[in-house]
Amino acid sequence: MNNSDLNAKTGEELFELYFNSANIDEDTSSDDKSLPYLIAAADKGLPEAWAELGALYYGGIGVPQDIKKALDYLEKAALRGVANAQINLYAIMWENSQTDEDRKNALYWLNQAAEQNVPSALNEIATLYYHGFIYEQDFKKAADYYKLSADAGFAEALAMLGVMYQQGQGLEKNQEKAFNCYVNAANTGSLTGLYNMGNSYMGGLGVEQDYEEAMNCFSLLTDLEDPFFEIPDICDKNTRSDIAQVYCMNKAYELTYPLAHHNMGVMYQQGLGTEVDPKAALYHYMLASENSYAPSCLQAGAMLYAGEGLQADPAKAFEYLSIAFDAGIPEAKLILGMMYYDGEGVAQDKKKGLEYIDDLIAAGNVTAIQVKHDMMGGS
Repeated sequence: MNNSDLNAKTGEELFELYFNSANIDEDTSSDDKSLPYLIAAADKGLPEAWAELGALYYGGIGVPQDIKKALDYLEKAALRGVANAQINLYAIMWENSQTDEDRKNALYWLNQAAEQNVPSALNEIATLYYHGFIYEQDFKKAADYYKLSADAGFAEALAMLGVMYQQGQGLEKNQEKAFNCYVNAANTGSLTGLYNMGNSYMGGLGVEQDYEEAMNCFSLLTDLEDPFFEIPDICDKNTRSDIAQVYCMNKAYELTYPLAHHNMGVMYQQGLGTEVDPKAALYHYMLASENSYAPSCLQAGAMLYAGEGLQADPAKAFEYLSIAFDAGIPEAKLILGMMYYDGEGVAQDKKKGLEYIDDLIAAGNVTAIQVKHDMMGGS
């Protein structure tokens, strides 16, 4: 289509051509073919086109990444009331904020989007109240906003309502309602809902304890060949109009993926809903440890130190246990104390090893007393 044809069309027509242009020529990439329509629509002053261009410049999709241009286009669209521009402007400003003042400026656009009932905006406000970040912590307000977001179709908000029912935060404690929230959230794509559904089955919370169902939930979260979920990609036209939602889903993945692996490690190690399988347990602990999840680092380190699941590997055990130690887990300090004392997996340092053990004894750790007794040859 030449320039005269572009000029003859309205901004709305050009914007529609932009989104449909992938069907014009299947041998041409969607972004390359469609971008002239979008730019022409933006030049004609269409606010929705400004919003889309802002998202493209932010992600560097079809154009060189340019945060300043992204913010400029998004602000123009946001001022004209385009809801997805408002939530994206908030998300980018929040992500790049350095001070509380920056974050408060971002909140203006978050509230504008919330007034238009944008589900991710309602969820964001709920999360801020829940954690007491910027706003004073208020579980009742958090629950109210999570309900609004869930009613607008945001699955992760429904999962958080489950957490609040389970903990009695801003809502009357009710394990059955919590479990129902998790199930309904999981059925609509919530990673948090699926993980907590597995936890509920594992602990018999709000539902009859069922280790096999728990394992099924965790497996869906950790199966790399056939995963339950698909992490949103800002390059996908269907998701980049709500960057806050992309951030939320990615955060949910970063939290639930290692936790699900850890729980599977526990289940294989203890034979809950499955046969005892130290090798499988270690495998899952090690995968969870890739995200530096400290409890899994402790378990992986302890198993590698003892030679459970695989041949003993003190050097690798030391690496895992050091992460758990830095997270303040006493059991890691105990094993590291023994490793320093004996020179296993690390240069021998008896003084440092004893210091670790004595620190634990001073803190009332009974096991450390026996360990020191054994170190001293039982004397």
